[in-house]
Amino acid sequence: MQNNNKAVSARSYRTLCIATLTGSILITSQAHAGAFGVPTYGTPGWGRAFAGGSMWKNDPSAAFNNPAAMAFIDQNIAQVSVHHARVSLKFKGNVYDYQGDLRANRDFERDADGNPTGGIIDNGPITNDGGQGGFAAVLPTSFLVMPINDRLSFGLSQVVPMGARTTWDRDWKGQDFAVDTKIETVGLTGSLSFKVNDTFAIGGGVIVQNTKGFISQNIDLLAAAGTPTSELNIGLPSGLSDALIRVKVDNTSFGWFTGIAWKPTDRDTLGLNYHARIRNKLEGKYNFYADEFSRFLMDDPFFGSDQTAVEQAFPGLSLNSNGANAKSRLDVPASATLDWVHEFNDRLSLGASVTWTQWSSFKNLTLKSNGNTLVAIPYNYRDSWMYSIGGDYRATDQLILRAGVALDQTPTRNSTRDARIPDGDRTFVSFGGSYRFASEPNLSIDAAYSHQFVDKARLRTVNQDRLGGARMDGEVKAKGDVFSLSATYKF
Repeated sequence: MQNNNKAVSARSYRTLCIATLTGSILITSQAHAGAFGVPTYGTPGWGRAFAGGSMWKNDPSAAFNNPAAMAFIDQNIAQVSVHHARVSLKFKGNVYDYQGDLRANRDFERDADGNPTGGIIDNGPITNDGGQGGFAAVLPTSFLVMPINDRLSFGLSQVVPMGARTTWDRDWKGQDFAVDTKIETVGLTGSLSFKVNDTFAIGGGVIVQNTKGFISQNIDLLAAAGTPTSELNIGLPSGLSDALIRVKVDNTSFGWFTGIAWKPTDRDTLGLNYHARIRNKLEGKYNFYADEFSRFLMDDPFFGSDQTAVEQAFPGLSLNSNGANAKSRLDVPASATLDWVHEFNDRLSLGASVTWTQWSSFKNLTLKSNGNTLVAIPYNYRDSWMYSIGGDYRATDQLILRAGVALDQTPTRNSTRDARIPDGDRTFVSFGGSYRFASEPNLSIDAAYSHQFVDKARLRTVNQDRLGGARMDGEVKAKGDVFSLSATYKF
């Protein structure tokens, strides 16, 4: 080992740098690949598993979900909801390095001063399956609808339409594939509706949204240099160096949405809404956090004085271990929902919805720096569908009970699914209720609970030649719970 280290030439160092930088580019891109939609309803909607959308009588969430329905709200109404979400992820399987061995916890033999002496200590395979890979978060939503006159209504809302969060232990088996990811989008909207006649209305609105978050992941410089495509190709195993890359993003973007609402009978309400694709350009910066040895490999003077090998791999590219600005693009996909609500009588109502999301528009993710395309990764997501059915039962004049179920299809594919968002098809089972105070009939309090049963997600991920972990073979078992509370006030 010691002889190999002495034989590393200037060209070898440059090759090592290229492998490292390629890894950082690919990691950054994966931060956004598994972003998922968050249902944009208040507590009553969660209690019905989103069935019927915003077609329910006096539902202020129409301000965002289907602005046309605001035309049938007869007085000012405001609603504030708080959703507490907990998602748990558990990995079971194995991770292998490029030699085909299980990912191990290794180190150099060192002398009394801590310097490598030439041998390698193999502490055996990493057995940590990830600990609590998941998240807990509080997501607020709020809606306000104000009729202007008999035909026009105005709405405002604050929603969280997109989000992703996974947190794995840094020393887990898949540390070369994912560690920590957080992406969240908060949107503010304004909308208008116009009642064409007593049974038909149209509406539309705009949204300004801010996307921010971070991603962090281990990188293994020596193992990256020993991959099959590396000119260095010294065959070093994984686990001999320790570095972390952390990427932050922040962006503001704009979009629009529209809808129609129709009451074909006194007991039926139909709605169709469309939320347009939002072109979302992300800007951020990445930084390295590394041990002394890994920092030496990245900061070697050869990299600053001779960029020939880097130029050959990425023409015009200039990157360094101190971090650099980067740009990417994640277009929020378009979606459309068809809703129906039927009132059987004064006590029982039933709703159903079908939602389509155009995830097929998300074919690849690119990362650029200094005007150059560093990489374009294909993901080829597929369009997804969600089906839901649920309803309300008025137990008394003051108490309403709710329940619903929804089937939500994942847009991910087996060939591209990774440990950042190991998403599977989900089933929502929801319950809830609403209580209206006798002393204050314009005020109601809502509560809801929703449990997500998630299909096991198979992970057969193959790394690009980069981080030392070549292949992951396993599955992730996930589950989720959402507790929601809201207050609704008419005035």
